[in-house]
Amino acid sequence: MDAAIGLFLKDGVGVSTAAVAKAAGVSNGTLFHAFATKQELIDSIYLTTKRNFFAALALQDDEPFNRTSMRRLWDGHLTWSRAAPNRHKIKRLLLEAGLASPDAQRQADELGMPHALWLTKAHSAGLVRGPNIAFIGELIFFHIDLVIDQTLTGADEDLAFDMLCNAIGLDT
Repeated sequence: MDAAIGLFLKDGVGVSTAAVAKAAGVSNGTLFHAFATKQELIDSIYLTTKRNFFAALALQDDEPFNRTSMRRLWDGHLTWSRAAPNRHKIKRLLLEAGLASPDAQRQADELGMPHALWLTKAHSAGLVRGPNIAFIGELIFFHIDLVIDQTLTGADEDLAFDMLCNAIGLDT
């Protein structure tokens, strides 16, 4: 999967499975033994990355929605993305390109369900504002991606977090 991620990021997802096998140092047959199709390889990359991502952002049981818990998740996302930059990039690429199968997308949505419910409850309780949950979620991810893309740290990263909190109306 790491060889495929490297090639997908360098040459695009249209790269041949033969090139993936060569980069991985295995034969085509060995690659197809592990992943029956290229779609299976893409879905495996997508789901493994999403599992690792959400594991880094684990919510505590009945965690309240507040600035402290939001910052903990923010920091977890940044830490994971900085430690695994290619995984972060491939997660974005596969999501934006819509290349994961509907089944893999459904499984990934299930992995993110605790976070979606957490945000939904906060929205319903008036702890956060926005047109809808999808918009708020995208805004959060967009802010984090900007921090990563702009390589913000320290006071600049703190300012970006404050700007996000202001944008979604998270005061406490």
